[in-house]
Amino acid sequence: MKTTSLYPSTTASSVESQRCGRATFALRHCSPTRIAVAVRGEVDAVNGRALGRYVERHTRVSQQLVLDLRAVDFCGTQAFNGLFFISVYCARRDVDWAIVGSRPVQRLLRVCDPQGELPFDDGLGTALMRLDRLAQWRHALVWTGRSGWQPLRQRRARTPVLTTADSRVAKAYSHTSA
Repeated sequence: MKTTSLYPSTTASSVESQRCGRATFALRHCSPTRIAVAVRGEVDAVNGRALGRYVERHTRVSQQLVLDLRAVDFCGTQAFNGLFFISVYCARRDVDWAIVGSRPVQRLLRVCDPQGELPFDDGLGTALMRLDRLAQWRHALVWTGRSGWQPLRQRRARTPVLTTADSRVAKAYSHTSA
C-alpha cells in the first residue's frame, strides 16, 4: 500500500521554470516581497523578448527582483532589449531590481549601457545588500503625492547611506511627482 499526501509539502521548492530557445528561465520566491529569476543558457534574438515577458508575468506583486544571469553563456544584443524592457517595467511598477551576470552579460552591458543605467552588480551578495538598503530607504520615506518622497515624521527613521547606484534610484523617485 502506498501513502499519498493530499496536501502539498511545505518544504517543496517554489521554483517555476520555462524553456525558450536555448535558455531556461526559472522563478524562485525568496520572500513575500522578493523574487529571483535565474537564466541559464543563451539569451539572443529568439528569447530576449520572452525573458522580458517572463519577468513581467511573474513580478506582479513583488517589490524586488533579482535577475540572476550568472549562468548565461551567450548574450546577444536582443538580450539588451529584454533588459531594457524589464527596466521600464520595473520603473513603472515601482519594483527595485538588480542584475547579476556572467562575462558575456558584462560585455553586453559595457557596449549597450556605457553609462551604467541598468542596476548591474558584481555579485549576488552585493545585489542583495543594495536591495536591502533600498527597502530600508523606502520604509524611512513616505510618498506624499506632488511633494514626492518625504521623510516619515511619525518616527525618527535613519535614512541609510546611498551608494552611487542607489542615488540614481533616489533621483528617479524625487523626479516622479505627477
